[in-house]
Amino acid sequence: MKTHKSIALLLVFSVLLCFTGCAENSPEKTEPSESSVASEPEDTMPSPEPSFVEYNSIQAALPTPGDATVTMLGDETIDLTGIPLSGRKEIILNGHTLTLTGNYGVSMDAVLDIKPGEGAEGSTLNLTGLMFDFGFLDVKPSPEMPLIEIRPGVALEEPEYPEGVSLREFPGILTVIQCD
Repeated sequence: MKTHKSIALLLVFSVLLCFTGCAENSPEKTEPSESSVASEPEDTMPSPEPSFVEYNSIQAALPTPGDATVTMLGDETIDLTGIPLSGRKEIILNGHTLTLTGNYGVSMDAVLDIKPGEGAEGSTLNLTGLMFDFGFLDVKPSPEMPLIEIRPGVALEEPEYPEGVSLREFPGILTVIQCD
């Protein structure tokens, strides 16, 4: 019986040595030198979410390239006509009403991400005066490309949807105004 245990232990030990040796000698794995370890910044891990730049006003955040976030301090009406949109624009209503009017110039990478705000009640997104302008696109947008994402807790006053734009609901998770 003692011999069987010894053989089993030797077998396990051999397998472990093989795996350890294979991993250490693998051509894909390279050990960093001491100088490269010391010179690398500690925060080299990519962040799981986009890096949002915080703005004090929606007017300042919307035309900036990249991702931006704004927390509203009161009700606002914004005419989107002529504002070049790119990146994700997170707008936290914080219990206020945001009215968007004019022409939303659709681009391939712009998304308005509308959130109610933590613990905020009465957040409303009024889009009744909003139109969608596809004139800036060189190619047809992909189906289900999001234009506006609305989180639960935001009351939505819908626009008239032109051909190529529709509303899709994921109850309790997200409402999306998207390309068809």
